[in-house]
Amino acid sequence: MADPEYSIPFKIRFAGKDADDHRVEAYEGGRSILGMTRAIQIVTQSYLNQVAVSRATALHDGEIYLAGVKPGSLLFDFDLNILKRSIGVPKDRDTFFDFLSTILSRASGQKYAPKSAYVQRLDADKEDDLLDLTVEAVEDPLKEGHRAIGNSIGQISIDRPRNGTIMVFDPETKLYLQSSIVDEDWGHLSGHVTRFNAITGNGRAYITSLQKIIPFRLDEGFPAGKRGHITWSLHGSNINTAKKLTFDAKRISSQSGAVKRLTILDCDQ
Repeated sequence: MADPEYSIPFKIRFAGKDADDHRVEAYEGGRSILGMTRAIQIVTQSYLNQVAVSRATALHDGEIYLAGVKPGSLLFDFDLNILKRSIGVPKDRDTFFDFLSTILSRASGQKYAPKSAYVQRLDADKEDDLLDLTVEAVEDPLKEGHRAIGNSIGQISIDRPRNGTIMVFDPETKLYLQSSIVDEDWGHLSGHVTRFNAITGNGRAYITSLQKIIPFRLDEGFPAGKRGHITWSLHGSNINTAKKLTFDAKRISSQSGAVKRLTILDCDQ
């Protein structure tokens, strides 16, 4: 075990149903703990290294240890040891938990506004897509983390010592994560681009009919000559001039009907 630069304690709490008797069905409970810790590992590596990863085994700059299990209803203590971090990443537990809450909230369909200056800056950056890519990366392990909800337990929370509960996952977030339904046909959507990374082809767009900003990814078949339309719209958003585009897109939605992201095949001014 390497000497950590600093340590971040946290708790995962099971509550409701069997957990109120200080127990959980072994297989489902084990899969839920595994899914939650995998999600936290992915978020941690993205935070420390400023690069989105998709595998929990990619956590090279930290270590997560299960430190103990307690009743109340069923409480798991963890220690997250930080071994190293990229230049510019704050050595600040509050900022880490703000980053974690931002990612897990968006992945599970919950509203959360970043509170720290560091995460607010990432969220406002017109090119950096670290947050959106990490949200996408944690969806599968977070879905696995919900496995026991509604069966052996009622909900799962993430707690901080002396700060209390910072996130709650329940049957509603399970429904959001349960499946990603992709439109069968390409449809037309109007809006404007608010963020775009020309290297990855990922961005965000305000969609008029939905009245909200939705993450998007350009399809492999997106015409190279139309990328100028995307940057034109982003520029118009930045200086408040002409910016409207019509997108040929497929919506990726939750089982409850909430649009998670878009795949864009084409666009026109």
